[in-house]
Amino acid sequence: MHRDALVAVCALVGLLVTGCGPPRSNGGGSGGSILSGGTNLNAASFFGAANIHVDPAQCAGRIALTQGEATVHDNCFTGDTNVVLCTDATSASAVKCTPAAGALNIAGNANDMISYARLR
Repeated sequence: MHRDALVAVCALVGLLVTGCGPPRSNGGGSGGSILSGGTNLNAASFFGAANIHVDPAQCAGRIALTQGEATVHDNCFTGDTNVVLCTDATSASAVKCTPAAGALNIAGNANDMISYARLR
């Protein structure tokens, strides 16, 4: 019986290890592929695929309002159809964010700090 338990444990360990290995990319090569400014990392494991997208050029940040207004100039904002999230990090106040080509116009309360992010 002892030998059967040892064989079962070795088989289980072998099954768990077989899915692990170096990252693989869908586009060939090794370790990842570059897509629209980011890196896709793909790996396989016993529990299934793990796909991670790393975007080093995030379109996000914080800006302080001056007399209730601010403009963020960044080419990541491509037009008025961009979806953006804005949050007043200083107080519970409403914030208006209007994306445009190359800019994000923000209106809010006094000199509050605003956190913003463009979703893709």
